[in-house]
Amino acid sequence: MRQQLRRLLDDSERPDVTVQVIPYSAGAHPGMHGSFVILQFADEDHEIVYLEASTTDLFLESKGDVYRYRRQFDHLREQAATPVATRDLIASVLADLK
Repeated sequence: MRQQLRRLLDDSERPDVTVQVIPYSAGAHPGMHGSFVILQFADEDHEIVYLEASTTDLFLESKGDVYRYRRQFDHLREQAATPVATRDLIASVLADLK
């Protein structure tokens, strides 16, 4: 776990990476129902939502579906700790593990 946390801290310093965590104190949030990935492609102007479940994978391409997941993602980012607070939290957990 220490190596994973160290890697998150290292990657969070990269200019092309944003690491944010949602603290337990935030309570229930839209991400609790499962993970999703919004795929963007440089050579295309549309996005695709990828959902992975234990028995299947699903790709959602309709504008309505992508819009709903984009809004959910934005809401999650708003509830999450700032990138700086996230780094501090990860560093604190890492220090407690030593």
